[in-house]
Amino acid sequence: MKKIIFCILGIVGAGLAYWLISPLFITKRVQEKSPVVSTTTSPVEQKEVARGNFDGLAGHRAEGIVKLLTIGGKKFIRFEDDFSVTNGPDLFVYLGNNGVYDPNTRLGALKGNVGSQNYEIPSAVDVGNYNEVWVWCRAFSVPFGKAILQ
Repeated sequence: MKKIIFCILGIVGAGLAYWLISPLFITKRVQEKSPVVSTTTSPVEQKEVARGNFDGLAGHRAEGIVKLLTIGGKKFIRFEDDFSVTNGPDLFVYLGNNGVYDPNTRLGALKGNVGSQNYEIPSAVDVGNYNEVWVWCRAFSVPFGKAILQ
């Protein structure tokens, strides 16, 4: 009976270790085109509202340009092609203000740790209340990167 319990604990431990450690060795590249909102006749013009550059936090590396865009009344956060962040488990994109991320502004799971990607901002979120974009690890409540929008 003890052998079975140790085997089960070993399998669970190995699975957990893989989930925690494997992102450090895996690079997930994303190459999304800039978001497009179309009407029945033609695409709507894209307007850049603000931009910033990522900096790494808590010993993690992050770099690249992020933009706040409006397209046909919708708002998007766009990570450009030069975006790169240390990979990790359970990474998500949030908005923040003055050095504090807001857990109520989760825009979605990070699609990849390298490359261009888009995140639509829900209409209920007032982007005027935020001046930062965060990459946050939910599993450990640790920031991986932050960009101040200007």
